[in-house]
Amino acid sequence: MPPASPPFSREQQIAFLNRMLEAERAGAKALMAILDDSPRNGAAWAALRRIHNDEAHNCVLIGKQLERLGADYSHATGEFLDKLLAIQGARARVQFLAQGLRWAVKRFDEAAQSLDMEAQETIARIRQSHLRSIDVCDAVATKLAEAR
Repeated sequence: MPPASPPFSREQQIAFLNRMLEAERAGAKALMAILDDSPRNGAAWAALRRIHNDEAHNCVLIGKQLERLGADYSHATGEFLDKLLAIQGARARVQFLAQGLRWAVKRFDEAAQSLDMEAQETIARIRQSHLRSIDVCDAVATKLAEAR
């Protein structure tokens, strides 16, 4: 078992939360771009819309943690959005979205023990939503591949 990570200082925790807020915001905006370019009301669209709702809700959850710490929250959007927008094709974008979600899960895992207990609980919930979203993205990408 790896050694326990030292607790974050208040400033480190705020910086981590803001970085993840920017990433969540990028994910939500990326999903809107995918949804805008996808046929509405199909199963894939509905599944991606649910992921978008989760991403937007995750932004709120992280924002509440920052408010609890008395910190300002970032209004920036992570660079993930620009990277996704440079990709052509719905299937490739959904696959890249899943890759971004995996990146976030890894960051959550790395930081979990360093966060205070309330932030740990919030990040654990967001992590679980990401794991579900990764499964959905993988399934949607497979269906998009079959449709070609």
